[in-house]
Amino acid sequence: MVGAHAMVAGCAARAAPPAPPPAAHTVTAVVLVNGCAHLGVDNAKLAQAAMNQLVDGCGSFNGGRVQFSATLLPGGAIQFVQGPDPAQSIPICVLTHPLTHRVRLQTACTLDVRLEEGAVEVPKAPGP
Repeated sequence: MVGAHAMVAGCAARAAPPAPPPAAHTVTAVVLVNGCAHLGVDNAKLAQAAMNQLVDGCGSFNGGRVQFSATLLPGGAIQFVQGPDPAQSIPICVLTHPLTHRVRLQTACTLDVRLEEGAVEVPKAPGP
């Protein structure tokens, strides 16, 4: 009977390792080159704000990373040019916004934009 008791104790379940923290989906937008910077600080900021508004609704897109150029035209229109990789297309989430800006321009200026998808770990809130 003593031997049977030792065998049962050896079959006890081990504690499960803690679960990894949950991950949050992210989309990062970076203006790589602000070709409107030569028009003054205020116009450069307005140009960057126009790009931020365009990519604001991009919660996800195909490809993981995309680079493209946006040309701000006098009169408020925005024109897009596909980036250096022909396999990357401009995400629909960018094109669904009004394609206008508020920068006061005499000539067009171009911004190079990169969108990148990723994930970040979300730390658990400390317990009570």
